[in-house]
Amino acid sequence: MHKDNFYYILRDRLEYVQEYLADTNAFIRSVKFQDNVEKEFFRDKILLYLLIGIINIPSDIIKSYQYLISVFNYKRAQNEINILRKELSKYEPQNYIE
Repeated sequence: MHKDNFYYILRDRLEYVQEYLADTNAFIRSVKFQDNVEKEFFRDKILLYLLIGIINIPSDIIKSYQYLISVFNYKRAQNEINILRKELSKYEPQNYIE
């Protein structure tokens, strides 16, 4: 199949989404790591953990929302990569068995 301008657009989009996926993955992993650090720090300080937790409820809600949006976008990017690869495979020559 002839590679038209749309092929190059799809290829560029695939590169962009793969980079976005790597960045989002790094963000999600850093949030999980920070949660583990916080749990370890407050292991023996239950009263302090509750006090700080109450004070930080509004910002914790926002952080949780941002995390959920990141997870959603991560899964969406994975799906987009699969679709882009299928679409790009249409432009590759087929190997015919004779």
